[in-house]
Amino acid sequence: MTKKINLTKMKFLIAALVILSVMSINAFSAPKAKEIKKVETKKIEPKKAEPKKAEWKQISLEPDLDGDGIKDKIDVDYAVEGNNVRLKFTPYIFGEKAKFVKGKSVEKVISKSEFEAKFDTFIKGFISEYPKKSGISAKPNTQAQTQAPNNKKPAETKVNEENKKTAVQNDTSKNEKNIKNNTEPQKTTNMEKAQDSIIDKNKKEDDIKGNAKTETPKNTNPSKGSHSYIKEFSAQRPKNLTFNFQYDKHSPKDMDEFVFIKTATSIKKEPNSSSKTIKSASYSQKYKTTGIVGSKSDEWYEVFFDNQLGYIPKSAAEKREFDWNDMMNKVEKTNKFINEALSANKKLYVLDDYTPLGGGENGKRDKFGNRANQSEFGYLDKTFKDYINIPDRTIMVVDEQNDKYIKVKIDAYDNGIYYLKPSTGKYLKDAGITGEITRFIYVDRASQNEMVIEKTGDNWNVVTSSFVTTGKDSGSSFATPYGTFLIAYSKPVMQYTGSDNKTVVGDAKNAVRFSGGGYMHSIPSLFEPKNTREQRKAATAKKIGTYPESHKCIRHYDDQIKFIYDWLGNSTPGHKEGFRVPSVPTVMLVK
Repeated sequence: MTKKINLTKMKFLIAALVILSVMSINAFSAPKAKEIKKVETKKIEPKKAEPKKAEWKQISLEPDLDGDGIKDKIDVDYAVEGNNVRLKFTPYIFGEKAKFVKGKSVEKVISKSEFEAKFDTFIKGFISEYPKKSGISAKPNTQAQTQAPNNKKPAETKVNEENKKTAVQNDTSKNEKNIKNNTEPQKTTNMEKAQDSIIDKNKKEDDIKGNAKTETPKNTNPSKGSHSYIKEFSAQRPKNLTFNFQYDKHSPKDMDEFVFIKTATSIKKEPNSSSKTIKSASYSQKYKTTGIVGSKSDEWYEVFFDNQLGYIPKSAAEKREFDWNDMMNKVEKTNKFINEALSANKKLYVLDDYTPLGGGENGKRDKFGNRANQSEFGYLDKTFKDYINIPDRTIMVVDEQNDKYIKVKIDAYDNGIYYLKPSTGKYLKDAGITGEITRFIYVDRASQNEMVIEKTGDNWNVVTSSFVTTGKDSGSSFATPYGTFLIAYSKPVMQYTGSDNKTVVGDAKNAVRFSGGGYMHSIPSLFEPKNTREQRKAATAKKIGTYPESHKCIRHYDDQIKFIYDWLGNSTPGHKEGFRVPSVPTVMLVK
């Protein structure tokens, strides 16, 4: 019985993958290459007849991989092993000498329960990310409709290499006729039908065997290897967040979870030191990571780059991320705090404790890591003993006020209740917030990056993102403070002082003040020596996205902060000091 079931399973898999090959070509080939010309299925016999050994079979796809308008080839070898389908994709590029040139193979294992999502995503990614010829961009054919599969076995058409270009042109004219005749839209694509047949068949077989099946959550990431993960990185982006960037020059598109190279190392083909080196990784480079593999005593980051997998020793890198989920959680939490206050007819305040070019005391760090620089004490109770440091521009609500204390609630610091001394009341200013915040800037100090979002309708959209440099906590500088801050204003140029906190020694452009003397700004530089100023700025720019080293501010690439500066707008034109208050209230979230 089991043998019969396995045979049936194999037949369905072959039929499904053949249909998939047709679909892949129609969907991804260039306009000159739309029909599959050769689908070969061959059985590769194992050296020894072993009943438990998987049988490998092969089909061929013919997409335009390098974007030159001529069909290339992908050989897909596959075998069913228990609940998994093992695949090997080998690309062949049709070269100038009318011969196929073999490319680098990529192996992948897909569980049958995840086949629907992963195969479709992987083959699309493999084709779209394959290196294109200079000056040519691959464009998918969005006009052609997918033809329904024919129940009869198609006649095999052989195309020799010398006549390939002519055959491609003939294929194009044939497809154009098919497009005209096929006017009825299909409700289900061939790809979906093929995937459904595999999944439905597997479910029937599980029912026959009496095995209860628990469906594994689908992961559409096409860049995972076959090694078992000690820890897998598979964070999903929030559903109410879109990525229609307005400025993306410095915005990584597929680096939600990545590793930062802290020590120069080699990227290996397999997770062991004796494996072949496929690339050298230099300090400060960043690679997308899918998980940690190996053993507890020999751990490796699995990384994905240039459409291939590699492995980096864990000791040479550190895991970082663009934490979209934490950002959205903080956004929702902040707006909930604001909406509850407004619903209760409570006014929102900010702490306004800033002296231009002033320093303020250092003091010990509180439980949130903030020092007393340009801050006020927020006591935990009415005894005025234990306290936290409340930085300038912190948003809060006043719950109670008398001649002994001011009781405030601050969402950013554990949604806690804190007590201010009456003398601190002079620093509380009306925040001018009359509704929920629709613009946020989120800064992750651990990962040295920044995300800027704006609300449109019911959804949020990422306007831009980038790597940055935040403040370093040392004797002569401060860490960028943790918290939720209402941006005060921006100005064309920010000057900064030297070690004496009095003498102006340098400046930076497009400065946006968010807390005390903490600004978002361009690459800063000292005035002297003048003849090396641009060289020094270039050296500082190379450090962006590495480690904290500013005095408190957040450094940006010059063009990145210029975009944010303009995006914030100006509700106070003609200000005598040139201050530009944002066109709408904008909040900075510092993680």
